[in-house]
Amino acid sequence: MRSAEETAARKLSSRSMTCRELEDYLLGKGYDPAETKEVIDQFRDLSYLDDQRFCVEYFRYAFGKNRSKNRAFTELRQKGVENAVIEAAYDDFLGEEEGAAGEEEKALKEAEKVLRMAGIEPGDPVPEKVRGRVARRLSGLGYGSSVIYDILDGLRR
Repeated sequence: MRSAEETAARKLSSRSMTCRELEDYLLGKGYDPAETKEVIDQFRDLSYLDDQRFCVEYFRYAFGKNRSKNRAFTELRQKGVENAVIEAAYDDFLGEEEGAAGEEEKALKEAEKVLRMAGIEPGDPVPEKVRGRVARRLSGLGYGSSVIYDILDGLRR
């Protein structure tokens, strides 16, 4: 049987993980909790594990898929990252991405995609059925109701 350290290194070579994800993975493989904690601490010291760096990478991924800030934060919490780390990483991400599109701007781009797929040109009236499609798409990406309603209000009926 491989050591916990070897198993962890092998897993991290295939994809980035949060400390909690790696801990759950090792415990699920049957490694001793004390040994698991030791490996996590060692990997953190070596910078193999860095939740803040993981969050910044995750923001790039999530926002690249036009997901909302809310959804990205929720998904990171589910991965076991603390709120303070997520907030700090988000500030770092914004510093890197100067001039990054705002929530409403990203949501509008996603709505325009749905309209294009429905064959609706800019300025054309938008049927109620398509407005519903836009709302469901934005909701699925995690945008809040205020952003969704602002987008829907901007669509011409």
